Amino acid sequence: MLTDRRKFLHTSAVSGALLGLMQPGRVFAQDADAALQALLQRHTEALLRRSPEEATSAEFDNGANAYLRSRLDDRSLEARESDHAAVKQALAELRAIPETGLSARSALDRDVALYVYETLDRLLGYYGYADLNLRPSPYVVSQMNGAYYWLPDFIGSRHPITSASDAEAWFYRLDALAAVLDQETARILHDASLGVIPPDFVIAKTIAQIKGLRDGAPLESALLAPALRRLAALGREGDAARAVALFEQRVVPALSRQIEALETILPQAVDIAGVWRLPDGDAYYASAVRANTTTDIDPGDLHQLGLDQCASLIAQINTLLKAQGMSRGSVGERIAKLNNDARFKVSDDDAGRERLLELARGYIADITRRLPQAYGISTVDPISVRRIPPAIEAGAPGAFYSEGAAGEPGIYSLNLQHPGEHALWRLPTLTHHEAVPGHHFQYSVLSHAPSLPLFRRVVRFSAYTEGYALYAQQVAAELGVFEGQPFNRIGELQSQLFRAARIVVDTGLHYKRWTKEQAIAWMVDNAGEQPLATEREVTRYSVYPGQACSFKVGATRIVAAREEARERMGERFDIRQFHDLILTSGPMPMAVLEKAVAQWAKA
Repeated sequence: MLTDRRKFLHTSAVSGALLGLMQPGRVFAQDADAALQALLQRHTEALLRRSPEEATSAEFDNGANAYLRSRLDDRSLEARESDHAAVKQALAELRAIPETGLSARSALDRDVALYVYETLDRLLGYYGYADLNLRPSPYVVSQMNGAYYWLPDFIGSRHPITSASDAEAWFYRLDALAAVLDQETARILHDASLGVIPPDFVIAKTIAQIKGLRDGAPLESALLAPALRRLAALGREGDAARAVALFEQRVVPALSRQIEALETILPQAVDIAGVWRLPDGDAYYASAVRANTTTDIDPGDLHQLGLDQCASLIAQINTLLKAQGMSRGSVGERIAKLNNDARFKVSDDDAGRERLLELARGYIADITRRLPQAYGISTVDPISVRRIPPAIEAGAPGAFYSEGAAGEPGIYSLNLQHPGEHALWRLPTLTHHEAVPGHHFQYSVLSHAPSLPLFRRVVRFSAYTEGYALYAQQVAAELGVFEGQPFNRIGELQSQLFRAARIVVDTGLHYKRWTKEQAIAWMVDNAGEQPLATEREVTRYSVYPGQACSFKVGATRIVAAREEARERMGERFDIRQFHDLILTSGPMPMAVLEKAVAQWAKA
């Protein structure tokens, strides 16, 4: 899972093969291209001035825009309405530039922009939260969303601190955290007045996590500790005391007010996870599925797709389990037995945590050596493997990736609250997904490719980023990392099964109106997932409807595009060129990706 982290920024370009298309008439296309690129540049700069956090991630907060480095995003309801108006205006301006006459590269840029604007226009017409990930949540604050959740890492680790002015900007942002918390608190109460209240189990987890940030030792928190280490490198004095004072006098009261708001609405909350119970809930879910998968698939058809893929994967896993002498019970029961097999467990202590981290580093080193067999561009930037901050582990996924601050390594974070949950036969594939050749490698390739336009460097799509990372697991298997490791191969297939089961469970909760208990039981019984981790997963699906479907839908479409290109090109097909095209073209909706691959295969 790539965090938002995870602001997955890209400095890449469409491959030379794609750029070389449609050369006849190029002179006439130049004016249309220039008009489109100027428009998108203006739109993106306006967006970054409205979103100082994105501006920092895009390294736009310098020169005339240096003032943005001391600010945080405006999270007020008024700002959301202003953003929606800006999207509508941008959409009208984009539609005024026809696709006819554009070069292949600019036509791709227009397709991406049109999808983004139309999707944001739709999502911002609802309640809750939506951003450039096009990953909506009906709840402004939850166990996986909100300023308290995202900003400690952003302020603590990703805010640049290389000068005295950076340091002062950091203190302004720390102070501003109180204001944005209050903006979200106001929206919690506003949305509750519309009947939009998180499930009671979500509110309980969220309150516990906010209390963890509020009541934890400030100097050990993700919000202060990493930044103070960098501040100390500047030779300044008194910063720690100043930061603690700001935290205690400004941030702590704001966190307490947010807790109070959540406690106020808790008596009205129910234990229903599905968004169908919310205003226009069925329409909201269909919109969320479309945004996350970047496809027009109907939720009912998506549910059936998940069931079909689960059946196929269960059959493959069954064959491999039987070959290892495990033939009794359902596949889910046999996977559950593997989860508890002492051969694949680490100790539930710091020694176990360290062993998991070291094993993950070894898997990264092994797959990195194999990359040139499947990728023309195979440079891997430095990566750090670490534990997810304990303050947010209870609501966090099993692992995620986030790019570091400018000049810093990328970060592969493991949830080590209960290290025994990470069965060793699963760990290689988890690492391939989050690190190499998955999310971290995505980022590495893009960072070494020629630049995309600024607009293309700030937009993101779950179906592309998560779909590629899931597909990357398959690539790792194709590169032979599981030869002589049958249980690790089962782990890769079970990871695919887990993502297919996510489709079933997500659509089950929000479309079929399953209870939370039904969803947990289905995943445990059919995918062999562990109950504690599954409860955390299902709670996640309840606040990010449709997002869990993006992984398998995206991976399936990438594989289909690959095999169609292979069939069309025959001996001309080169897997390294295909992968370079997919990675250097940057994030895009699945239909745009398929169009780009088809053009490449035809050229």
